[in-house]
Amino acid sequence: MSRLFILKNGNYTSVSSFIHQVEVAFHHFDLERCDEKTLYVTVKLKYGTHKVLCDFIYIIDQQEIYGAISINKHYEKTRVFIQQQFQQFLLYSDEMVLAKNFMNTVPFKQCLQQFAKKYPAHISSKIHYTPAMAE
Repeated sequence: MSRLFILKNGNYTSVSSFIHQVEVAFHHFDLERCDEKTLYVTVKLKYGTHKVLCDFIYIIDQQEIYGAISINKHYEKTRVFIQQQFQQFLLYSDEMVLAKNFMNTVPFKQCLQQFAKKYPAHISSKIHYTPAMAE
């Protein structure tokens, strides 16, 4: 599914205002869902007492790792969550920022380490191990 947004308002900003208000918390990682080019991590998006599950998909076989929200069974609920809580549309650029921010967390680095053990060819040059990550 491709996404195209035509923005007619000149007041568009590259990062939506809700991005910094949403907490992204690790929920689940299943290495069996991944393949050598894609990493999936299930997270909870939280705002106040409201939360929704979504999957981040990370593309691994490029020069840099980048991610977004996977279009799957959770996507529509995630889109509705953003509209209900923030009265804004979920843009692809927002998804990429959320996924990128999550990459800086310990849970993401632990998932990436597990992924690297199973698929070392695409990941070895992109992962930076720290002593805290060693098993």
